[in-house]
Amino acid sequence: MKSIKTIFATMAVCLGIMTTATACSDDKDEPAVPAAKSVAGTYTSDMTCSVMGQESTFENMTFTLTSTDDATVTLDMSAFGNPPMQVPAIKITGIKVSGENGKYTLAPTDFNGTTTDGKAYSGKIQGSFADKCLTMQFNLQYGAMPMPMICSFTAQGK
Repeated sequence: MKSIKTIFATMAVCLGIMTTATACSDDKDEPAVPAAKSVAGTYTSDMTCSVMGQESTFENMTFTLTSTDDATVTLDMSAFGNPPMQVPAIKITGIKVSGENGKYTLAPTDFNGTTTDGKAYSGKIQGSFADKCLTMQFNLQYGAMPMPMICSFTAQGK
């Protein structure tokens, strides 16, 4: 009888240890990468722009997104076009990024500034990032142009 009690006691202790061992796991959830850091990178592709229905393609444009905090990026866009109608490199700050799991939205953001040669620019930009693909759309009012340039850019990333 004593051996049966010992067996049951041993089984109870083992069961308690097994339950505790399975409840405490070493598996740690990977911390989520902040949205801005998830889309940060350099993207190169062609960009199309339309002015009054006339479309132009600018080859090998580079868009560099740099995270300034967990939810904000700065865009550095390469110069495009040919002199004397060339648009110089433009920097757009304060673009908010939201989303998770590889799907992100770059919120509509108004921007403005002045180039190094004194020409004003302004517009609105927005975009998305999914399946490692960055898509940006923006309107750009540059210098004394009477109509905005309506541009789109799509590039594969990391």
